[in-house]
Parts: sequence; structure tokens; C-alpha cells
Amino acid sequence: MTKKFFKGMVLLLCLTLILPFTGNIKAFASELEAPQIIGGSAITMDMDTGEVIFSKNADVKRSPASTTKLLTSLLFAENKTKGDLISYTDNSASITETTLSGYIAGGVKAGDTMTADDVMKAVMIFSANDASVLMAESVAGSVEAFAKMMNEKAKELGATNSNFVNPNGLEDPTNPNNNNSTTAHDLALIGIAAYKNDWIRETMALEDAPVYLNGGRIDLETRNKNLNKDGNLGGKTGTETLAGHCFVGFYNRDGRNLVTVVLGSDYGSDGTNVFNDTKAVADYSYTATKVAYKANGDEIGNVDLSYKLFRFFGPTKTITAPVILAQDVEYYKNDYNDANATISLSNTDIDAWKTASNNNVDLTFSIGNFTETVKGTIGLTTGQIFKANLPIYAAVIIGIIVAVVLVVIIINLIIKSGSRNKRNRYYR
Repeated sequence: MTKKFFKGMVLLLCLTLILPFTGNIKAFASELEAPQIIGGSAITMDMDTGEVIFSKNADVKRSPASTTKLLTSLLFAENKTKGDLISYTDNSASITETTLSGYIAGGVKAGDTMTADDVMKAVMIFSANDASVLMAESVAGSVEAFAKMMNEKAKELGATNSNFVNPNGLEDPTNPNNNNSTTAHDLALIGIAAYKNDWIRETMALEDAPVYLNGGRIDLETRNKNLNKDGNLGGKTGTETLAGHCFVGFYNRDGRNLVTVVLGSDYGSDGTNVFNDTKAVADYSYTATKVAYKANGDEIGNVDLSYKLFRFFGPTKTITAPVILAQDVEYYKNDYNDANATISLSNTDIDAWKTASNNNVDLTFSIGNFTETVKGTIGLTTGQIFKANLPIYAAVIIGIIVAVVLVVIIINLIIKSGSRNKRNRYYR
């Protein structure tokens, strides 16, 4: 009996020591289990909410190689229809690296045509560089004019750390500064916009497809080694000297849509490293959980509130008050979110008197393109406003008292004067 009692007490003591820390296991799991990938930059973003779930150097500028073609295809899809005929030019026919013309006896020449749908397949499935130039020149008239459209579209999508000089991502080895550049974060935003386009989404989902050029048939096979595996619905590859091996993937598991971006991975012996990286970050992102960012009661900053000294009139003054969270706020812990998370007062044009009587406010929690309204309060009371202006209010009150006393004295003098006048008339 004594041994059982002793064992029970030891077990109880162990549980007492361990249980307080079990709540932290979940919080640290997300950070400890983050995948170690080869790629130099990566990101996973929720396509529906904009939340960044995983990040590795997501704001570092890199060459995107052929993942550039997501933006090229988006502009093409917005300006063309599937049945449009697209003609080769001397410029597009002269390209030799990863082209359709290499599969046609005698190559292609200016004036040869393809349907816009076949051009889309050539770009999104095979990553044909000549077809990308076809897209650019058919939409804008020249590669230079199309690059300008690309940069305007990128900024419209929020991809403000990007610059594009060509539609296919080919690098200029003689001038590294004259290449396309973007970030994993920017490319995720571009990828989401491209994926929302039905034409692009349906094309990248194809494992293979024929296209027709000069009366000949070319059978294309996808370069996406993850397609239809583990929820992958499509993606765009890219490989160049500066860029390394890159991939933008689109996933759906249990109704949840994620985009993954990996830049700067090694091609390796069989070209699978970037796809292994992608699978690792996708698997992690579907199991990652949020952890505490800020807690209920935390001060997030101060706000200057204006007010009329006498509430509805008088000179305008300002008073500084703390902004306080009124709920817990959670996020996915990663380097991008740590650098970009903010909580701010949604409306700063509020009156101090009104705030003192009802200090509940809406706050905006934002990280990149993700925003969420959270509850907060402003630490201000009517007493604090009075205290901040105590000398003025005291002077006013004293002035009022003096004025009232003077009025009373004057009234009394008038009354007494009237009484004397009446007596004087009576005795005459």
C-alpha cells in the first residue's frame, strides 16, 4: 500500500511539472517542424485569405526564369480569345532555346500561325520561349511595350518588388542587371491572379496536349512532376543559370487552396529537387497551426485624439492615449510575417470626448495582402481630459464664481438703492 501511494505521488508530481508546458508544445511545433529546403527563397500563401503560412527569404529579389510566363499568360488571356490566330514574327521565329520551332522540320518563319489556345498550351505545358514572345508581340506589338504592361500589371496585383524586361524569363548572361527580377511573395500574388483565370488554370492542369503548327502536330508533355499528386492541380516551372530551378505550384486539399513558390533550388541529377522542396512546404503548410502574436491587454501603440476644450466649442486640443488589444491575435510564425505584421487603429479621426465615453474601437491586423479586423480599446477617460486641462478649467470656474458674485453684489446694490429712493419719497 505504501509503495502504491509513493508511486502515485511521484506520478502526480511529474504531471504537475509537465502539464504547464504542454500548451507551449503546439506553439513551438510550427517553428521547429518548418521544412529545410534547398531553394533559396520560398513561400506558401492561402489563395483565399492571403495569409502567408510558410516563408523563407520571401522578400529577397531573384531571377524567376520561366515562372515569368504566369504573368505573360495572364496578360495574353486578358487580351485574346482561344480561337484567335497568332502569327510568328521575325523576332519570335529567331529564338532557338526551348522552342516549338525545334520540333518542325525546317523550323518556322514569320507569318506562320497558331491558334491562341495552342499558344497558351505551348507556354503553360511546354514552356516554349518562342510562344511567349508570340504572346507579347500579339498583345503589345513589341517585347518592350509588353514588358511595360507586365510591370504595370505586377504593381496592380501588389507585386511591387518586381521588374520584368521580357515575357519568357530568359537571362542575359552578358548583363545580369538586365534580367527579370521578382520575389517569392510577389510571384505568389502573380500566380494567384493567373490561377483565377479559367483558361490558364485549365491549361496548366493538362498532363499532355497536342498543338498544331505549319500543318504538323506537336505532342506536348507537362514539365510539372508534381501534377495530380498530393493535391497539386497545376503549376509553372522555370530553370536558368541565375534563377536555378524554380516552381510555382497550386494545391487543393480538403477544399483549402494554397499556392507554393520555390525559387533558387538546385536542378540536381534528375530535376526533382524543386518538386521535393515544393512537396515539403505544401505538406508543412497544410498542417501548420497559428501561434500567439499579441495577447488581450497588450498595448500596440498610442494615438493622438483631437477635441474641443469645452466639448462642443472652444479651441481644438489633442491628447495622447494608448491603444490596447481587447482580444488575442494569432498568426503563422515565419520570417515574412515577423517582418510585416502590424496592428493599427482602423479609424484615427475620432473625438476624444466620444472615445472617453465609449472606448471600444476596431483595429486592423495586417500582413501583406492579409487583413483582419480585431477588437481593441483606447485607454482614455473623461477624468484624464479634465486633468490635462485642470488649470484652464479651474480658471474658468473661478471666473464664473467671481462673475456670479459680482452679479449678486450688483443686484443687491440695485435693490438697496431702490429701497432708499422709496423711503426718501415717503418722507417728503
